[in-house]
Amino acid sequence: MIAHRLTQIFIVLVAMHSIILGSAMLFWPLTTMQFFGWEYEGPLFYPAQTGIFLIILAVAYLEGLWYRPFGWFLVVTKAVAVVFLLTEYYIVEVNPPRTLLVAAFFDGLMGLAVGGALYKSRKNQRQIRSESR
Repeated sequence: MIAHRLTQIFIVLVAMHSIILGSAMLFWPLTTMQFFGWEYEGPLFYPAQTGIFLIILAVAYLEGLWYRPFGWFLVVTKAVAVVFLLTEYYIVEVNPPRTLLVAAFFDGLMGLAVGGALYKSRKNQRQIRSESR
């Protein structure tokens, strides 16, 4: 039961992170981007779209509280985010801000925390079922 509760706590924390970051990108895109080391002079549509995307992801993450596959969806999205951020830092960007590495680290940590808690919760459920037979 502790693993299940821990899974729920991690999912809520990750969703809150996405809502906060998404809201910042939606309502204050230039300030948010500059805070994280990005110089940007293009249209505000794309940073705002990123904000909406992050908020939608947060809603999907919260579904993981009731429907386990959405918890694993969170883990997969964080793994994809890590690959994307590291690719941007080491291959694509000419002079990338170090915040990409920090973001990759914390996205990886969030994915591992939720994945580990989901795994432990599933293992506990199987053990309870086998003991009740």
